[in-house]
Amino acid sequence: MRPKSRLFLLAAPVLLLSVPAWAGNPATISVTVTIQNLSVSTTGPIAFGTVVSGSSTVSASGSTVTNDGNVTETYSLNLTNPASWTAVQAAPSAAETYALLAEFNSGAPTSGSFGYTNHALSTTSTAASATKFAGDQSGLSVTAGGTRALWFRFDAPTSTAVTTQQAISVTVTAAAG
Repeated sequence: MRPKSRLFLLAAPVLLLSVPAWAGNPATISVTVTIQNLSVSTTGPIAFGTVVSGSSTVSASGSTVTNDGNVTETYSLNLTNPASWTAVQAAPSAAETYALLAEFNSGAPTSGSFGYTNHALSTTSTAASATKFAGDQSGLSVTAGGTRALWFRFDAPTSTAVTTQQAISVTVTAAAG
């Protein structure tokens, strides 16, 4: 019987190495993720109608700016000049220059609530702040689904050769925050 015992002794280490290890109590972790979505929408257009050279006028209605994204957003604003005019960030004092000012406010602001330093738009995108483009609202920390009313004041050129309707594009850009 000795030959059989040798076989058993050779097989025993193989059996010991192939014994599975069992976990006592498994646990599962659910991992979820949501991709950041920055999105903003606006209503418009804003129509000033016919304006006298050298005068200032506040828009009759505001644009509703809505955070369509899924995170808190802060807005930046800029404009695109029409072909024959140039925006300035002060009272227009030369032909073919104008100022377009923007203010986040819950209701129609007065002309005097706009100031060139904090409300004048330019072709450079400028971030809203507690004072920049702010009235009784601001373009800061707008929660998902939140809205702001954006009002405009137009300061017409002192003189212009352009008497046809001009279109000034205002761009609202959203950033996380």
